[in-house]
Amino acid sequence: MRELYQLLLFPERAEFLEQNRFDGYRVHLEHWRELSVEFRRAFEAVYARKSAAILLVHGQQGTGKTLFARTVEDDFKEVVRGPVSNPDENLWLVLAGGVPMDPSVGAQAAQTTALRRVTPASGWLANERAFASGDTHEMRVFLVDDAHRDGFVREWAELTQGEYMRLKADNQSETVLESVAQRLVEDCRGDFQRSLFVLLSNNTELLEKLHSELERWHAGLSRILQLPLPDPALKEKIVRTNTNRLNRRSYWYCLDRGGPSEKRQAFRTLQGEGGFLDAFNAIDRALGSSSSSRPGRPANKNLLTLVTLGSDPLTVHSYITDLELQPDDEDRGEHVGAWLFRQQWASALSADDDAYARRAELLESEFTLRWVTLDMKATWWLINGPDDDPICDRLVHLMRMLPSIGDTRPAKKSAQQAFAKLDADVGALAGGEALSDFETQFRDAGRNRSVGYEAQLARRFGQPLSRGLVQLASVRPDIILEEYEPCAVTNANSDEAKAIEQVIRRACHVIEFTAHLQPDLRGLDGYLRDKVKVYATLLESV
Repeated sequence: MRELYQLLLFPERAEFLEQNRFDGYRVHLEHWRELSVEFRRAFEAVYARKSAAILLVHGQQGTGKTLFARTVEDDFKEVVRGPVSNPDENLWLVLAGGVPMDPSVGAQAAQTTALRRVTPASGWLANERAFASGDTHEMRVFLVDDAHRDGFVREWAELTQGEYMRLKADNQSETVLESVAQRLVEDCRGDFQRSLFVLLSNNTELLEKLHSELERWHAGLSRILQLPLPDPALKEKIVRTNTNRLNRRSYWYCLDRGGPSEKRQAFRTLQGEGGFLDAFNAIDRALGSSSSSRPGRPANKNLLTLVTLGSDPLTVHSYITDLELQPDDEDRGEHVGAWLFRQQWASALSADDDAYARRAELLESEFTLRWVTLDMKATWWLINGPDDDPICDRLVHLMRMLPSIGDTRPAKKSAQQAFAKLDADVGALAGGEALSDFETQFRDAGRNRSVGYEAQLARRFGQPLSRGLVQLASVRPDIILEEYEPCAVTNANSDEAKAIEQVIRRACHVIEFTAHLQPDLRGLDGYLRDKVKVYATLLESV
């Protein structure tokens, strides 16, 4: 579906994550693990001693308080339903699974615990008290988000609406909190034994005063904790990966569209005390400024080089034409060919799958495709030629080339001349029976043909094939010429434009080899779609 407006998609409120369009959002737990220590202590004490405890958790707007509460609830329900596929990424198991974390401990605790997400509807306290009075679970956890809201405070203080509003107007908040503290202590000793209350709020002053009042009436009943923001690098990773998981343009693309002031603001927001909403908005401003503030020519993207072995340039050209792909550069001879696609190369492979289309456009926004093809004669010589053969060296050079938007006309002309000479020199090779035998064996080998050429390609490039990328080992290109690095503005040593540009520049170059010998390259589109998904996963993961 075509986008009407160039706006970044991100959840402005944690409540919005329930919408289907945010299904791809990934919750990261790393910055909550420190908080989990205090939660675990309180939880285990209440569970074992059948007592009660109160955790007063404060965090500024945008630190993820509602997301924390929602994730605890969702992950608790997942554990109750059955085995969890990834225990380390389940917040309930992190909080209640013991040290070291044992999924079976967290699962047993979930089966014997009632977890309640409390909302400030009228009569909420009476409802929760009625539940607690009849509940037979070993333990109860009550999550109270935005605990500073009037609906919570008024009922806990046992005040009518009129009484509460008068006290609030007269700045008698301490009187109100004294009443709240007294009632909380009574409840924890009465109907709410075996209960852990988790009260979250962005009103640090209110929680600190409530903690002081609780200490007067029951020392040690409550602990006051801060919901931490992640460090700048982790904050950026969370914003980057979720930008890539939800949008058709990558995080890098958005930043690159911005001018110096937008990049500087993104750097300062990510390095500073701003929350996730501030960070997403900074990236959105960079994307939205693209029409006016970005100076100079477009930046180079990462490069994915596809090498088709055994396919002649005319067949590849026909395939490209049928897909209506528009190369930015093209060199086509009789035996070798090279095409460069900076835009709309992955999205042309499927028009019906919107989920694929989003990921295809995401990949296109950060990766250029360069397609090199070697016909059967060029492939034969690359695999069987002598180690120090100059034609083989030039074939490897052709595949290793890293075109730049900034290449000058003389440089491009020189490259074209070198290409034409290479094609002519391949054509002049005397193939004869050796070439004919190779072609027969190559075609007959079917899917096993890669066994015959992988060792030779590794020798030509001087490295083993199919090593995993450092950033994501499950992505295994055939050749890695330059590793992938996530776009990380926080790596800059200052907010100066040059420092930021240096750390976000794209330089990855990987090569994928394949041999599709069916007429008209039948089946190649499926192979390419699979590669699109692999490299989109890279952008969505790191």
